Amino acid sequence: MTQKITKLVADFGGTHLRVGFSDGFSITGISKVRYKSGISSLELISNYANKCNKKIEQIRICAAGPVENDKIEITNSNLIISKKEIMGFFKINDVCIFNDAEAACYYLPEIKPSSYSTINSVESKNQNFAYIALGTGLGVSCVKQHNNKSIVISGEGGYCHIPYSEKKNTSRDVIDIIENDYPRVSSERLISGPGIILIYEALSKINNSNLKLTSEEIVASAIANKKGLEYEACKILFELLGKFAASVALIYGARGGVFLSGGLLERLYTILPNDLILKNFLIPGRM
Repeated sequence: MTQKITKLVADFGGTHLRVGFSDGFSITGISKVRYKSGISSLELISNYANKCNKKIEQIRICAAGPVENDKIEITNSNLIISKKEIMGFFKINDVCIFNDAEAACYYLPEIKPSSYSTINSVESKNQNFAYIALGTGLGVSCVKQHNNKSIVISGEGGYCHIPYSEKKNTSRDVIDIIENDYPRVSSERLISGPGIILIYEALSKINNSNLKLTSEEIVASAIANKKGLEYEACKILFELLGKFAASVALIYGARGGVFLSGGLLERLYTILPNDLILKNFLIPGRM
């Protein structure tokens, strides 16, 4: 009988750490911890490990940022994850670190239809899949199947220019206002948790209101009332997401599908307007 290996798995997002133990099929003992000022990534992991009192043999970590020289500097945070530091502290060699969108892509070819809902269903033309995650930032990656192997292409697509509306409308007015403070508006600047705040504040200026809300408050109000500025802010985010997803699909040749994910989208799921996203995804004209 094969002995089970104790594998610690962790996901460092823009604001929270999610950590647990994996047996290869499921994750148990999941803990979600919000970052506090002055605490390091190693302390966050070791605090959890010490509470569980297990001999750890493998560690797999993904985080919101590019991997460079076996380190990840987490986007929108001061945390740094060092593979060498983790190996030294836990005294094990079997440690891997990944960009979070890259890590998610390895699972896409295996994901079951029961694990996701479909916005638009057409016959797949290839085995290229794009992945977009909305949270504190905007993660983008892609996976393609070749000779029964998954090849993941990770990048920083969230820093691409925001897709502008061709017509003069509320979305364009909102972006024009935001450009006064941010001359270069990236997709991540608006299609994210912090982005929905900027969209809402721009809408407030247009409507002569100065109310300040957090992203959590905006989402909660939008879910409760579909006639307020909060819901309008969410609609603009969805519109931009549809346009952005179209560009990502074309860049990666993702004719197998585009997967949308992330903590922000999970909270917005109950008011997700499939028709609005699809309308902006299926833009008529040249392919």
